[in-house]
Amino acid sequence: MKYSAFSPGSVTLFFEIVENPDPLLTGSKGVGICLSEGVITEVEEGDELKIIVNGKETRGKLQEFIAKKYGFMGTIKNHVHLPISQGLGMSGAIALSTSLALAQWKGRTYLEAARVAHEAEITMRTGLGDVATQFEGGLTIRLKPGIQPYGVVDRFPFRDELRIIIFDRPLKTSHVLQDESCRKKIKRLGQKAMKEFLKTKNPKNAIKIAREFAFELNFMSDKLRGFLENCKNATQSMIGNSAIIIGNCEFDLEEFKIYKISIGDRAHAMGKNLRVGKDCRHK
Repeated sequence: MKYSAFSPGSVTLFFEIVENPDPLLTGSKGVGICLSEGVITEVEEGDELKIIVNGKETRGKLQEFIAKKYGFMGTIKNHVHLPISQGLGMSGAIALSTSLALAQWKGRTYLEAARVAHEAEITMRTGLGDVATQFEGGLTIRLKPGIQPYGVVDRFPFRDELRIIIFDRPLKTSHVLQDESCRKKIKRLGQKAMKEFLKTKNPKNAIKIAREFAFELNFMSDKLRGFLENCKNATQSMIGNSAIIIGNCEFDLEEFKIYKISIGDRAHAMGKNLRVGKDCRHK
């Protein structure tokens, strides 16, 4: 029997790393936006573990970790609708949709599925707070690190047009999070950003602080920096060579690869009528 689940992608605007010996308490504080596009995962029992991403068989450390947690053998198919390693939360969405599909197979709950997915991301250093955001959906504030109920996530009632622009080659989150000097810089700037944001908690201030965080962190190409300097309603997608535009942008976007999407809801189980195609790309 097949089981399937969807997880939205997500963009982190700014974040503060918070570490703990327990992976369920490790994560980040910060602000993130769930995206209407993400990952659909199908699982089916079999004699061996086989992982297929967008039609190609591959090795997947997140999927392998999660499958082992559930004692699963069979085929895991991930249909990924947005670019990987561009700060769009695809590793978190792969982890959460895979875990949620296997939770149906095993008879586990949503929260149990989220815990397994979060632990996988922390252990493999592919992310810190994406699963907590994707588990809730919407425009989120991660007030306490870790996965629910240890982590605390609030949300803004928020709807606006979103566009994602991809600039340069992917930037692997795991490479950044494994670099101790990068982690120290993120901790320092993230703590400063979160402190400023909590003084005035609203979406407009979140974008302002996110831009300051991105420029100070400086994990961006010259092309991305030039774009952000000219489009004030945009900020970098953490951590990737991409930008998210919220609302209007007067900058000429003709030369860029654009994904036009909306605010995404939380991860969920799916029925038999799967939509596995990619239809959000604007040009």
